[in-house]
Amino acid sequence: MSKSSQLTEPYQLGNLTLPNRVVMTTVKLGYGNIKGEVNQRHIAFYKRRAEGNVGLITTEPLYIHLNGRELPTQLGIHNDELIPGLQELTKAVHDADGLIMAHINHAGRAANPKLISPEELISASDVFCPANQVTPRPLTSTGIAEIVSAFKDAARRVKKAGFDALEIPFSHGYLIHQFISPHTNHRDDEYGGSLNNRLRFGREIIAGVRTELGKDFPIIVRMNINDYVPGGLDIDDAIKIALKLETMGVQALSITSGTMCESVPFCLYPIGTPKANLLPMAAQVKDAVSLPIIVAGRIRTPDVAREALAAGQTDLIGLGRPFLADPDWVRKTETSDEEAILFCAACHQGCLGELRLGHGTSCMFNPHTGRESEIQITPTENPLQVMVIGGGPGGMEAALIAAQRGHKVTLYERDNSLGGRLREAVAVPYKEEFADLIRYQKVFVDRNGVDVRLNTEVTLEMAAEESPDVIILAAGAEPIIPPFPGLEEIRWTTAYDLLDGKSEVKTETAFIVGAGTAGLETAEYLALRGVNSTVVKRKPEVGGKLDPLAQAVLLKRLESLGVDVRTGVEVIRFENGGEGQTTVIARPYPHRENAPELRFLAETVVIALGLSPDKLLAEKLEAQGGPQVHIIGDYVEPREALEAVLEGFKIGYKV
Repeated sequence: MSKSSQLTEPYQLGNLTLPNRVVMTTVKLGYGNIKGEVNQRHIAFYKRRAEGNVGLITTEPLYIHLNGRELPTQLGIHNDELIPGLQELTKAVHDADGLIMAHINHAGRAANPKLISPEELISASDVFCPANQVTPRPLTSTGIAEIVSAFKDAARRVKKAGFDALEIPFSHGYLIHQFISPHTNHRDDEYGGSLNNRLRFGREIIAGVRTELGKDFPIIVRMNINDYVPGGLDIDDAIKIALKLETMGVQALSITSGTMCESVPFCLYPIGTPKANLLPMAAQVKDAVSLPIIVAGRIRTPDVAREALAAGQTDLIGLGRPFLADPDWVRKTETSDEEAILFCAACHQGCLGELRLGHGTSCMFNPHTGRESEIQITPTENPLQVMVIGGGPGGMEAALIAAQRGHKVTLYERDNSLGGRLREAVAVPYKEEFADLIRYQKVFVDRNGVDVRLNTEVTLEMAAEESPDVIILAAGAEPIIPPFPGLEEIRWTTAYDLLDGKSEVKTETAFIVGAGTAGLETAEYLALRGVNSTVVKRKPEVGGKLDPLAQAVLLKRLESLGVDVRTGVEVIRFENGGEGQTTVIARPYPHRENAPELRFLAETVVIALGLSPDKLLAEKLEAQGGPQVHIIGDYVEPREALEAVLEGFKIGYKV
């Protein structure tokens, strides 16, 4: 077998023959109810990934005890009443020729304190968890035995439900990991102190689980290669742990990192975190043991996966969120249709962002994710002439979905290229992967026969002449530029023109008005080009609608770059100070009587105060009558690409 073909070749994992070397790692979905029951949304989601030919699918974490939950809508495996639903899930995956592995877990001190009483929050020791702001109680020997028994009972249910393999996390700062790591284990009994003692809890769980599963049922352990926490586990510890796990009769090791209490970015890898950075460390573990190695962590593309296999860094490739973006990642790789893969950009907006809001996991790039049970893209019985105005992500999504359904679609874009304001995001540091959505949409707009007309401003007369049955207005919005006194007398631009390449900053300093997403990202864009920036905003919130984790990572980077971000500052006017200098006159906000004016010096002013749509064309079209008119995306109200793509998807499906 050539190394280049390893990715799509079968692989023997214990007694399982995987059709390829790609494993879907555990991804929290949040589709369930307070009872932890399987529903049709779960079944349709996992079945769709099986249809995409994923080698082995891993479920979201199934909690083994009520006090180990992270989400109120998490799937459970804590009682026998849940077995029939889990059997329905495994049958659906098997009917689609897939294999599915149960991931069972107890979150320990990382459990959700809103779901349990304080005394139920347990861990190895009473070490405070910064993420949920609680201190757990140490498990007694009786409590340890109860949790081991709960894992055993869960394993029995796993086998009865028809799963093909079982995964147990010794990772991510969850309960078993809390015993293994000296950062969280301060015990002085037989479960603390030496590595052997700290592994005792996990060893007892594996032994108990094995008695329920039998000797041939595959058990995979997910383990941390680096905690990224002072006093936590590092690569040297990981190698020692891997060697001990090898003696415990497990079938593979899945390599990951970080803790959900202290180092969340290295668990969830948002934008701005390293890509595929676990591969070199995984290779060290692979060299030390004979067990198969799985590794994940922003391995987005088939090229990176193939290179990792060819270099001997891992045996199997783990992908989680990439299967939210494209359930056919494997199938398209197998057919050498990689230009058609929609790659994950680690934006967290549609997955973790929606999960936190209680909507359940979806994907900003692929709105069908999580909606598989309610929406099927099927041919229309009544093909229509559809005019789409605006070639941003919302307009392109509407055009390609409508065309997939058999409508005759013409897409008009006034600029000389497609992408709309997403082109600005692509220019932002660490967001270059957003270009993949533009690329993907262009591919499918073309494949579905959409007639694209660039450099074309649609007028009322043109719409009347074309006489479509339906008009979808996705014309976006324009920058808000308040009438600041003195603005026209100074050197200025907007963040949006700057990021879209329509303007540039050639000075050494800049003053950015607005600390929303655009303002902060522009500050980083400029800082990496040697421009020192001050960013101000009236209100205390910064970062707009950025995912909280991505926002925290961005603010940390801005701090390291020396960007001065200030809130409570209201700009009043600008004064041209001559010799290329501008004086920015501001005042504290909220206003305080007799508060002195604030003055800042800068060479260029950048306005980043949001966007506003010009709805004149929509009003005229609706007044004129005739075709149905639908408005979507920023043309409704400026928001994130998440809403634009979702609205484009929905209207393309409904037309």
